[in-house]
Amino acid sequence: MREARRLGYRPALDGVRGLAIAIVVAFHAFGWPAAGTLGVDLFFVLSGFLITTLLLEEHARSGRIGIRAFYVRRARRLLPALFVMLVPFVLIAATTTVVRGTLSSTLFLGLGAALTYSSNIVVAADPSAVPAALIHLWSLAAEEQFYLAWPLLVLVLIRRGGVRLVGRVVAVLLALAVAYRLALLLRGVSIDRLYYGPDTHADSLLVGCFFGCLWMRGRLPRMISSERARRVSIMLSLVAVLSAAVLIGRVPWRVAYGLQLVPTAFAVAAGVLVVSAALGGSAIARALSVKPLVFLGRISYAVYLWHLPLLVAFAGVDREFGVRTCAAVLATVVVATGSRYVIELPFLTRRRSFTVEGERHAAVPATV
Repeated sequence: MREARRLGYRPALDGVRGLAIAIVVAFHAFGWPAAGTLGVDLFFVLSGFLITTLLLEEHARSGRIGIRAFYVRRARRLLPALFVMLVPFVLIAATTTVVRGTLSSTLFLGLGAALTYSSNIVVAADPSAVPAALIHLWSLAAEEQFYLAWPLLVLVLIRRGGVRLVGRVVAVLLALAVAYRLALLLRGVSIDRLYYGPDTHADSLLVGCFFGCLWMRGRLPRMISSERARRVSIMLSLVAVLSAAVLIGRVPWRVAYGLQLVPTAFAVAAGVLVVSAALGGSAIARALSVKPLVFLGRISYAVYLWHLPLLVAFAGVDREFGVRTCAAVLATVVVATGSRYVIELPFLTRRRSFTVEGERHAAVPATV
């Protein structure tokens, strides 16, 4: 087996986060790119890659995986900012209950789903069941549900067969996930159920996990491991990611799912982009490392949390380029920056040993 690369901190990966959140916000704010929700799948791929390498590196370094420590890290990374974002909704619920004597069932369900990380299950059944300003939390739920089981599965598999077995199981799970979704599609299941369901939108995470296994084994595809080939592959993967975000939205969703264009094929291109960015050695990897994009990546979790509530508050649900929409986007960046430095970092830096991991591996979902 070739020597595994230690990931460490790679600014270009924060740049990938910045690119992903820019795609998502642009779609929600202005309705462009047409398939901007694919930014969520880019987040998922990056998250799967980072979390898997974190777990496997820990095992390679110490011979164990601290499951409890993993969950504590995730809680410190995600919960404080989420709770603060939900405060206005709690106040609205309390005020309307006192003034009107009734509580909005939609708001109550939305808050309950957000706090229990079950928004994806609720939205898959009925997207109108939660407020429009909270519907994006489905992706956080999908990611956290996945990571409740993933570290435990990795621990079992790595003890029985090492990183190679982990990679093989991920490949099988990915194939089963695609086949299962296609079977549901042929049965006429709704697109909402296919897109938001926790059992039908795991392939992007699994693709990221698979690339993480390849990274740790030092077995990256030749098109990525060769520096000369990587310069071409990262360009092609970036073109594929951006083209898909622009063009796939013009294809009927049922056709896109039937062709497995969303999200599996996109996720593979995103995986190549993520790994190529991590390896560096190309102009695009350097471009992804520019400070503004890296900074946007570092505040991307808070941007994701706040962008939809602020867009709804400023401009409603209409996606158009206007003063109020632009003001909402600007306000999102300002609030997210405050969230990063006032709320998130104090929890991440409480223990020095966690600070490095938090910066490296905070994986937003992240996402719509």
